[in-house]
Amino acid sequence: MVASADGAAAADGLSAGLQTPGDNRVFAALRDLADVVLVGWSTAAAEGYGPAHPHVETRRRWGLAPHLPIAVISRSLRLDTGSRLFDGSRPFVVTCATSDERRRAEVAEHAEVLVCGDDDIDYAAVRHALGTHGLTRVLCEGGPTILARTLASGELDELCLTVSPRALGPGGARIVTGEQWGDGTRELWLVSLLEEDGALFLRYSLGGRAAR
Repeated sequence: MVASADGAAAADGLSAGLQTPGDNRVFAALRDLADVVLVGWSTAAAEGYGPAHPHVETRRRWGLAPHLPIAVISRSLRLDTGSRLFDGSRPFVVTCATSDERRRAEVAEHAEVLVCGDDDIDYAAVRHALGTHGLTRVLCEGGPTILARTLASGELDELCLTVSPRALGPGGARIVTGEQWGDGTRELWLVSLLEEDGALFLRYSLGGRAAR
């Protein structure tokens, strides 16, 4: 995730306005080392997601498959299968059992549909379903609603956060949004901190799980 120094998660509705050259390199490195990218459909649509193009040589050096699949979360399945994301690739689409069965069949013509949860997305089930495809290093790119739900579920191992040296003023959304948690805060442990041109790159562990 990326945020301004005064806590905004986006500039003019997009994360691009907060990114720095260093943030882009960190973003690319995280993708190079992931098995799959997990992202909400709203974020994928707003940010213009297409098929991922990681550095193949880096992935081979670390014993990873050259292709980096993307898994899109959509409870309603109101997504555009004619978008760039479905152009030349067959992503995963994660939904829940209450989504329309006919619409699931339509989406399944363009994607691998994973049903994870009954009335809502079950993030433990998401990890398990992706794991059955050999995709265990899951890079969650948000957006804020997905990050909040992943944190609340206890399924997040690490939080990688860029603090951009910009102040956007009042009104900006935070990197988490949605329903309030009913079971308290989440403790974070700082694992690493880098700086470039005033931008901070922080990596946190949750409950020591990432360190293990």
